Amino acid sequence: MSVRSRLETLALTILRVSTGVIMAAHGWQKFSSLDATIQQFASMGIPKPAVYLAIAGELGGGLGLIVGLLTPIAAFGIFCTMAVAILHVHLKNGLFAKDGGFEYPLALITIAFYFMMRGAGPISLDALFCRKKSDA
Repeated sequence: MSVRSRLETLALTILRVSTGVIMAAHGWQKFSSLDATIQQFASMGIPKPAVYLAIAGELGGGLGLIVGLLTPIAAFGIFCTMAVAILHVHLKNGLFAKDGGFEYPLALITIAFYFMMRGAGPISLDALFCRKKSDA
């Protein structure tokens, strides 16, 4: 394995894990203050069931990315959550985050899309399970 290939694997893993940590932290924040999150969503006209979907997408998707397990599905949860955040919360504020805009969720949705298409990479539970299955 070349140095470049090893560095690409490392970069992919760092991107996946750091994005997973960010998303899991946001999901945990929503989950740990559930009543406040429900009220905040309601004030934006977002129904209560969407709170649970956002938590599942962020916390579950984030944890999935961290360990690289069911990565396309985990990334799809993040993708959907960020799509809703962009369309229902941030889009009206323009691009820039300082104005409540959608640049941050846009970056996250783009990363999620990448992992939906690419998978977790070689340093992941997905790769470990696929290796064991193909070795059997």
